[in-house]
Amino acid sequence: MLQKKIYIILFVFFGLSQFVASQEDNKTFIAKKGDGIISVLRREGLDVNTYYQEFLDLNEGLISNGSLLKLGVRYKIPIGDNSFGNMGRKISLSSDLESPIFDTKKTRLRKKDTLLRNTVYYLLFDKFDAENLNQLKSTSQTRNEIALAMAKELLEQGARVFLFEYSLDNSAKLGDYVAAINKRYLKYQKEYQRLLVLDIDSDNFSDSAMVSIEHNQKSKEGKRFAHSFEQIFKAQKMKVSDHNKKDASFEDKTNVYLANNVLPAMTFIKIEGQNKISTNKELANKNKAKFVGLITTGIQTDYSNISLEDQD
Repeated sequence: MLQKKIYIILFVFFGLSQFVASQEDNKTFIAKKGDGIISVLRREGLDVNTYYQEFLDLNEGLISNGSLLKLGVRYKIPIGDNSFGNMGRKISLSSDLESPIFDTKKTRLRKKDTLLRNTVYYLLFDKFDAENLNQLKSTSQTRNEIALAMAKELLEQGARVFLFEYSLDNSAKLGDYVAAINKRYLKYQKEYQRLLVLDIDSDNFSDSAMVSIEHNQKSKEGKRFAHSFEQIFKAQKMKVSDHNKKDASFEDKTNVYLANNVLPAMTFIKIEGQNKISTNKELANKNKAKFVGLITTGIQTDYSNISLEDQD
């Protein structure tokens, strides 16, 4: 009887092992003109020195002259924890599953530096009903573009980034977002984590818009995070709402709920007063790129200050 139980346990364990292994299948690609081992690894965000030999081992017999890829041949890519696909994740609240933010075959990413290594950022662009905290069916091309541009910048500097997949399912509540964030916060609790909530009230991003920055008054980390952005925006002569001089804390019920329930320190940034419609797409794109650059710089400033304090 005991022997039979052992067989059953071994069978279940083997089945689970096979299931887990199937979840870790190597990503593949078909070699095109210009593809090389080094360029492919960099495109995926993988360190060349670490994964070059593994790439050779995975594709043994498919590489000519030691390092040349053959056009039209399918190759396997090493699985790396720090790949762009693993570092940039999009969360689906309906299933609590994750997927890569970017398809590296369509979006070109490159590691610029490791300034934000060991950091985790949650970017929240969704809107909620302040009374019942339900997700509102509200999205815009500008918000989507800025979300992706910010995620790209942070990933290329070594950060881990989480975005939320927009859904027409209006049953999602703010509490579901909090649960998803807190779950991942606990998973990466040894790393430096921040939540950034952004509200852009128009599809026409204007360089002259008013910037409102708020934080949780009880959080020293949140205050410091917010102060970093305020410094950057003011240095660029952008309009920052006067109430920031009063050490502004949250007034909106949505942000109060987040501040009271979410684990990572957070800052809320709102861009408003964008009523003037611009027909100059080049200028609009330039303004969006500038905004993304300022946010990224604020994030860098906040983290670099923490790093300097750790060295003291």
